Amino acid sequence: MLNELTEIIGRRAEDAGFSRASTQQYLSGSNQNWQDGAIGNELGYWESSFASILLVNITTETGVDAMRQAKIAETFLDAAIVQRERSGLVIDGYLVIAATEVNDQFKAFILDIERDIRFVRKHVVTRGDEGWERYERITPLGLERIEDQGGAVVFSSENTDYLQLVELLAEVDSQELAQIHGKEWNLNE
Repeated sequence: MLNELTEIIGRRAEDAGFSRASTQQYLSGSNQNWQDGAIGNELGYWESSFASILLVNITTETGVDAMRQAKIAETFLDAAIVQRERSGLVIDGYLVIAATEVNDQFKAFILDIERDIRFVRKHVVTRGDEGWERYERITPLGLERIEDQGGAVVFSSENTDYLQLVELLAEVDSQELAQIHGKEWNLNE
């Protein structure tokens, strides 16, 4: 079940330019922001030139315990990002929380944690009757790769009136341009 989610996130991450990476590199003694060793609920970690994504499993039905586990994962991800930013890059962080059991108390946790943007963005994916849900909401992974991209779209036109439009737009603002073109059409026909 969790392997299926890891595959889904991994595929979408790869489509978005992320690569699977190991968090082991951030567990060294030189990382002053994280001294607690590996986190036990990590399912996967991906990096790109602009962001890091950490997928964790939260196995509790209580909102308080879920928040505690989420804060540990958030702190770990933030420490990893601080290490990556030493190269001078600015790195965004995305904590993805997997939940297989969702009750009313856990739904309140979902609302609270997704509103909290301290350090990193947080997204909760849940297991529903039809499989994993809400993974499309993960900001950098929202769009899937289009398998058949075909050829590049090239604009060509026999009609060169569009050039006049572009030139006119450079000279006047959009409202004035709309008024000029509105006078050319009789919309009451």
